[in-house]
Parts: sequence; C-alpha cells; structure tokens
Amino acid sequence: MASSKISIYPSSSSSTSNSKPPPGWLEYILVNYRWVIVIFFLLPASFLYDIYYYTRSWVVFRISSAPHNHDKKVANVQRQVRTWDGVAPMCTARPGWQTISFREGAYKKTCHKVAINLVDVLRIDTKTQTVWCEPLVTMGQLTHTLVELGWTIPVVPEMDDLTVGGLVMGTGIETSSHKHGLFQHICLSYELVLADGSLVTCSKDENPDLFYSVPWSYGTLGFLTAVEMKIVAAQRQVTHMEAAQSRL
Repeated sequence: MASSKISIYPSSSSSTSNSKPPPGWLEYILVNYRWVIVIFFLLPASFLYDIYYYTRSWVVFRISSAPHNHDKKVANVQRQVRTWDGVAPMCTARPGWQTISFREGAYKKTCHKVAINLVDVLRIDTKTQTVWCEPLVTMGQLTHTLVELGWTIPVVPEMDDLTVGGLVMGTGIETSSHKHGLFQHICLSYELVLADGSLVTCSKDENPDLFYSVPWSYGTLGFLTAVEMKIVAAQRQVTHMEAAQSRL
C-alpha cells in the first residue's frame, strides 16, 4: 500500500486567503502606545468626571431635592415600562462605559431599553439608623455622604464604583461581615417597578416573598428604584485584634 503524506502546513493559496490584513495605524497606537491614551486622556477625563459627579451629589443632597425628584424619575420609569410592546425583553439603558465591565453586553442591542437615572441618596434617618438611596448610587458616593455625618453602612464593598443596585441585584458577595452577613442582609426594604408598570415596596413584613427573591435576581423581577439600608456609627479608630484578645 502506498503511503500517503499529510502536510501539516497550509498551502500557499489557503494561507493567502485566510491571512489577516496588516494592522492599521489606530490599532498600532492603541496596542503599542496605550499609555499615551491612558495618561493624557483617560486619567484626566476620569478625574474631571469624578469632580462633577461628587459635586453634583453633594449639592443635590444639601438642598434636599432628591426625594421630590425621585417620584418624577420613578414615574418616568413606569411610563417607559408601560409602553413596552412585550416582544423584546426589557433592560436598563445604562451604557457600558458607566459600568465596571470592559464590554457592553450584546443583549443591549436587541432589548427594549429603559432609562433609569436614579443616582441620588434620598434620605438619612439617624433615629431609625437607616438610609434610603437610589440603585445607581455608588459606594464611594454613599460612604462619602454618610461619613461626613458620622455614619457608615455595616458592610462596605471595597470598590467605590460599585452601585447599590448592582450589589443587590447581582452577586454582591466580594465583601461580607461575620456579624452582619452579605450586602443584601443590611437591606431592609426595596422599591421596584414591576413588568406591568406598577410600583411595589417589599420588606420582611410587606411582600416578603418578593423581598427575599430580589437579591441576585439580575433584574428579572423588576427595575429596582430605591433601597433602604441599615447604618451604624462610624468609629474614628479600630481596635487592634491582639490587644483585644489580650484582655480576654
């Protein structure tokens, strides 16, 4: 039987047809000189955005306009949900550059987008030790507002750009407490807009089935519009563990 030789190298014709075009000048710069883009564009742009974001949050909280505007913003979410045609699934219209992900999901192109501009701390009640805030409030924004008043939340995730809604609806388990549990365990109630456009509040006593189903639901039950959380007094010092154990 005649032996047949199989070449592991592609023929010249196939290699020519499958070869990729040479990189363009823009791709070359982004790959080899990305530090120029980061230092001279991304870092200054991020710095200016942070100044605007925190200044706006400070002004809105000081003049107490957030609670009144919250009702209007929630009504706008309800209106968008009620105009949904029921064909494509719904999702938030939040762009990818506002998230901590490096990509924007392909589902955003085919889903019915609902604009949810809920970015404010609504109310801080030191008597009941609770804070009401909207879902797009970041950890940096929330802790900065609370610490100025001598308070903080019992479970503080380590990244300032993480949002309250993302930690509740997503799997916010990267930070936890032996005493207080996971992030969702410091949440006392949720306000949601359901698929029919109705506004519902749920807690351990009111709509408990919905309350316990909201964490890690990834927005499948409705659009989160507000969260009530516990707060605790912010101590100015930390007790050293070895010193505490020596007194036992």
